[in-house]
Amino acid sequence: MKTHFVVQQKRTPRSPEPAFIHLSDCTMIEGTPHPIRPDEARAALTDPNIEPCRFCRPDTELGILE
Repeated sequence: MKTHFVVQQKRTPRSPEPAFIHLSDCTMIEGTPHPIRPDEARAALTDPNIEPCRFCRPDTELGILE
């Protein structure tokens, strides 16, 4: 089965918060996520303003070790 990824970006009255990458079936997703390809998720996780979800661990699924 192919794993799918999504990006979640939250906006607040003050400014946008860091974006999160999730596995598409993660129960911690808030708002409207946007689907992304695995290569896009891997590239996004190199950005210091984008974090992997600590619940579903898309970085582990992608083979990215911290």
